[in-house]
Amino acid sequence: MRHLKYTDQYELLSMIREILRSIVLNLRNKRQKSFQPKPFMSVVKRKFRVGLSDIDFNMHINNARYMVFMERARWDHPVQTQTWDLMFKEKLNFIVAGIEMGYIREIRLGKSFDVETHYLGWDEKYFYLEQRFVADNKIHAYGMVKAVFLQKGKIAEPVKIASILGIDTTSDPLPEHMGLWKSLAQAKRNYSTESLSTDIQVEKVAA
Repeated sequence: MRHLKYTDQYELLSMIREILRSIVLNLRNKRQKSFQPKPFMSVVKRKFRVGLSDIDFNMHINNARYMVFMERARWDHPVQTQTWDLMFKEKLNFIVAGIEMGYIREIRLGKSFDVETHYLGWDEKYFYLEQRFVADNKIHAYGMVKAVFLQKGKIAEPVKIASILGIDTTSDPLPEHMGLWKSLAQAKRNYSTESLSTDIQVEKVAA
């Protein structure tokens, strides 16, 4: 129980730190005339180094920490694309709805690496992103992410979000692998729903 409480406190402090970092960097960028914001749909990179709190007994990043690095990179995206103020003004909140991970090469203690965040497109409900862990010009891991934007606590249509952010309201076609993942996720959801309905019917008959 104490471990869980400590973990919750650590995650809360990490979240506060990310918010403060984003606010400070956003203010700095606005004051620097030389700052050139990146297009929202371009690849945005954030550099990290593997620390002691990121590794397991194998001395490399453990699976759970990959998710943390991805979240921290997503926090950096509106700072580098200069959409932080706009998102705050419009009360937009990014919520992850699904992640599919692939692990190719380990990233060991002390190693520097980049997390590349790239919005690929959207459909009628979700935005789709790819995040890649890159070190020495090699991909070590990747994550496919689907997410929604909440506006004032309610799910907003991606087309509306695109309009607010000033990007093309017509999404590019999703890459083949992202389209396949989307179809697989729908198939999994259909299977789970059908299985649940069957189990309920069996329980009613048995009763």
